[in-house]
Amino acid sequence: MIKPRVLTTLLVCSAILTTTVTPAVAAVTPMATPSEQVAEPVASPAVPTATLSLAVQNQQLVDLIGQTQWQTYGQPAVTKDPEFNDQVLNLDGKSAFYTTFTDQQFAKLQNGMAIEAYFKYDPAADANGEHEIFSSQQGGGLGLGVQNNQVVFFAHDGSGYKTPKGTLHKGQWVHAVGVIDKNKTASLYLDGQLVQQVAMPGDLKLAQGTKDFVLGGDAVPGSHVQSMMTGQIRQARLYDQTLTSQQVSQLNVEAQVGKQPVAPVPVDQTIATKLVGPKRIASGHTYGLNVHARQIKATGAAPITMDVVYDAAKFDYVGAERLLQGGKTQVQLIAPGRIRLTTTANLSKAEFKMYAQTRLAHLNLKAKAAGETQIKFEQLTKDTTIELGPAQTVEIQGKYALDYNGDGIIGVGDVALANAADKVAAANAAEIKPYKHVVVLTTDGGGNPWDPKGMYYAQGAEQGTKTPVWTTNPEIMKKRRNTYTMDLFNKQFAMSTSARAVSPAISAQNYISMLHGRPWDTLPKEYQGTNATMGQEYFADFNKPQAMFPSVFKMLQADNPTRGAAAFSEWGPIVNSIIEPDAAVTTKQSASLKSFDDVANYIGTPEFQSTGLVYMQSDYMDGQGHGHGWYNDNYWDKYAQYDALFKRVMDKLEATGHIHDTLVIANADHGGSGKNHGGWDEYNRSIFMALGGETVDNGRRLHGGSNADISALILNALQVPQTPQMFDSQVFDSSAFLKQTDLSKKKRSVETLKLSRNDQEAKVQLTHNQNRQLTAFDLQLDLAGREVADVKVPTGVQILRQTVANGQLRLTVSASQPVTDLVTIKFVPSKTRAAKTIMLSQAMAATADGTEVLVDLDNDNPLTSTAKPDENGSTTTKPDGNGTAVKPDENGSTTTKPDGNGTAVKPDENGSTTTKPDGNGTAVKPDENGSATTKPDGNGTAVKPDENGSTTTKPDGNGTAVKPDENGSNTTKPGGNGTTVKPDKNGSSTTKPNGNGTAVKPDKHETSTTGSGTVNTSGADKTSTNDNGTSMTAGTASSHASTVTDRVTSGTVLPETSSSATTNHGSHSTGHHGSGWLPQTGEAVQRWLAVAGGVFLMLTGAIAVWWRKRRA
Repeated sequence: MIKPRVLTTLLVCSAILTTTVTPAVAAVTPMATPSEQVAEPVASPAVPTATLSLAVQNQQLVDLIGQTQWQTYGQPAVTKDPEFNDQVLNLDGKSAFYTTFTDQQFAKLQNGMAIEAYFKYDPAADANGEHEIFSSQQGGGLGLGVQNNQVVFFAHDGSGYKTPKGTLHKGQWVHAVGVIDKNKTASLYLDGQLVQQVAMPGDLKLAQGTKDFVLGGDAVPGSHVQSMMTGQIRQARLYDQTLTSQQVSQLNVEAQVGKQPVAPVPVDQTIATKLVGPKRIASGHTYGLNVHARQIKATGAAPITMDVVYDAAKFDYVGAERLLQGGKTQVQLIAPGRIRLTTTANLSKAEFKMYAQTRLAHLNLKAKAAGETQIKFEQLTKDTTIELGPAQTVEIQGKYALDYNGDGIIGVGDVALANAADKVAAANAAEIKPYKHVVVLTTDGGGNPWDPKGMYYAQGAEQGTKTPVWTTNPEIMKKRRNTYTMDLFNKQFAMSTSARAVSPAISAQNYISMLHGRPWDTLPKEYQGTNATMGQEYFADFNKPQAMFPSVFKMLQADNPTRGAAAFSEWGPIVNSIIEPDAAVTTKQSASLKSFDDVANYIGTPEFQSTGLVYMQSDYMDGQGHGHGWYNDNYWDKYAQYDALFKRVMDKLEATGHIHDTLVIANADHGGSGKNHGGWDEYNRSIFMALGGETVDNGRRLHGGSNADISALILNALQVPQTPQMFDSQVFDSSAFLKQTDLSKKKRSVETLKLSRNDQEAKVQLTHNQNRQLTAFDLQLDLAGREVADVKVPTGVQILRQTVANGQLRLTVSASQPVTDLVTIKFVPSKTRAAKTIMLSQAMAATADGTEVLVDLDNDNPLTSTAKPDENGSTTTKPDGNGTAVKPDENGSTTTKPDGNGTAVKPDENGSTTTKPDGNGTAVKPDENGSATTKPDGNGTAVKPDENGSTTTKPDGNGTAVKPDENGSNTTKPGGNGTTVKPDKNGSSTTKPNGNGTAVKPDKHETSTTGSGTVNTSGADKTSTNDNGTSMTAGTASSHASTVTDRVTSGTVLPETSSSATTNHGSHSTGHHGSGWLPQTGEAVQRWLAVAGGVFLMLTGAIAVWWRKRRA
């Protein structure tokens, strides 16, 4: 940010940006003609005549040349100065005089000029901010003023202000002369001596939008006066030609005429002090303490020394910055626990809220041991009464006991690191949070530069810069040379190029909106800070018992006090005031183009591990816009260096591994036109907003967005609720973020959790191993209305947490060895088919060192069902979760009905069965010998004849294999669920315990019964065989079944079981999923119609034969 008035257009300045509501200007007072007793002092022949010469006569301000008349603003006064025993103007910081020049009067100044003022600045008044003595500036112009406790000559040459400067001595009369000469230089003289001379290659550019010249302040369109001074003025002159150093020296001698020495005034001053900082800070983070002092009573002045004392066991001193009046305030570490502040600065009477006038220093302390402590003042100065402010009580928040990896969040990484005794506790507290950090990178004045389809471009340079226009001209677009940034935001991030700055498109208004979570114009007037006010005073919540509009930093700390935050800004008001002084934030005012470096360096520190938010502002492009114009050749040329800046941050995230747990937000606060901004035009308000992170849909073009949405994006990423006072701050385009179930499309190098399921159970397996051992897993499954009967895990896996809430199963497990099979979930049988299927909705895994991995999820996998024998020892496949069934047809052949994937088996023209491809791509066709061979299906299952011509089932995706035993019968080896089928002593197949340890074997009626005594049926679409070898539906089979209780292996009900042992199975004639005798597919309907048609033809033929015989 540069001079606040330069940032606004005429409209904004007159209607929006006015920071001090001023009364109407007093009526014009005609200037009196100089009396005979008062005459312009006789000047040396070497000194040219002034075109304007102001002095006090008869209690009025008079132009001794008689060419101008001056209006009063506020209530300026005339007082008698003891050093001259003469009348001088006395200005209170709210009053001034102004006149309006003609174009001819201004034109005379453009061929060399000089400006002179003799003034005394109030010792207690602010001189850090900009206050003018004699000036006409607004996007151009010239003037004498004070800023940063220096006297400054402002002179604009079209490319920017040239500002030679020198030390301000408050409370003393100062003779200041600024000169623009024909050698293209701007010079400042103080008390007759040249203090600085700077090159001024361009011609003087006059103020824009105003023709006012102001004494005691500066010009502004509309209200005439701004940036007023506090102090006294004895005379002021303007020359339409240059002055030599000898002439300036002579003017200084003449100004001292009549000055009398004044006896020293005994020092009698009273100072009030205050400590301002957060009440709570996370251990390991930097505590920012603002030390304030203000003058209550002063007669004379003397250096002030005080100590700030703290517990060295709780804090380490890091350093001090932002010192009052620069070198006039010094900070020194005397000993651990004691910091000494000494200042010779002229203290202000302003309230502590006015930090630019009252803050002595910003101290940085590193918080160490947890606990409550105090920081307090101790007085050393004896000649001054210091009203010591109260001690600052600080609670240092230690990390959570279960936070083993130190990120301030208990997650599966902490489960992996926890000792055996704490693993269950860590699992119960674990949260799944894809993002641990958010980094926001704001380019001030950056506008909307990254749209690959076009860009804003302004022809001309400097003063000749034209209004930007949107262009798609390929030749012009070559001026944008940001290859890295274009790729980053268009391919690696999701970006909106239709986002808008908050109105007005000015920095303070937009930063307040970004960081406080609502558009600036929705805030009460007191909270509507501007560039000018935020450069002087704290955000309006200062010193209030309850913050009305806390920043996002305070929201984050309230949610989790064990985490920290940081902010780096090249524009001071962000870290000084827009972010509250009592927010727990590490702040730094970065040097130009160094804020990206500061962020990258911070990411590499241990503090970042437990940091929730890092905010950054880069001011360079705003300076280029104000100095040289927006969107012209110079603008695009300078923007090219941002490739390296953005890359620096992204590379550091990659190098530290935080690229996987950090959401990066990049945006601009506003654009601009010419050398200004603030209007409602597209080129002022059009900005970019880009998001990059592990769950972001890379390359997606987003729509909309406002700078007020930044807080909502931060809170959403960190899973922190928005506070009630936030308004119109939202995740503006939710399509930017993918659900975890969709992350596999990003082709990340991460492991996958694969869920396979049927109606009875679901199995979770680990696939796509990345050559690292994952030792802890946190899963969340949507049960789709199903109830869990049991959860089983293989050897080496331990269940630490198993809870069900709101239809979600939460499982946290640890693995002591490399695993593939993770968990198997058995369901309570359901009589109705759920509207949706069970799925993994979220999951996080961790390595042994606590690194958390946001794994991919693969949900769309059928789980292969088990087989059971009939009374002849043949295996008949019951319906699996996909609805597949096998039963003999009228010829005794088995026909596979369509399964859930639409697979059907029917005889071909040779009478052989051919399996058409199912939803998994499985096909069965006869080989060269006429035997059926199963090709690998989606689960990798294949069936082909062995050396004896028998079919052997290779292991499928679940590890199940079937091969003939010594008797030539098929035996099912243990599958993924641990189920085996082999013939008993009668040659019948018996199902061994499945994954739940439940045994299934035929009873005396050859009906399969679970180990709990429950008949193995769940719907009429399942098939079994009776004693006569006749195919029956489950409903029919159940009427013949006995509820025989066999040996109980585990007491767990098989998923196939639809009722308990006491249920009347005969009542289940048709289940919810059953088909009964009705055909279920088009092919089945065709077969049914063919049979019916054949029967019909046979009957018709028989009737015809009978009829002929009878007629015969």
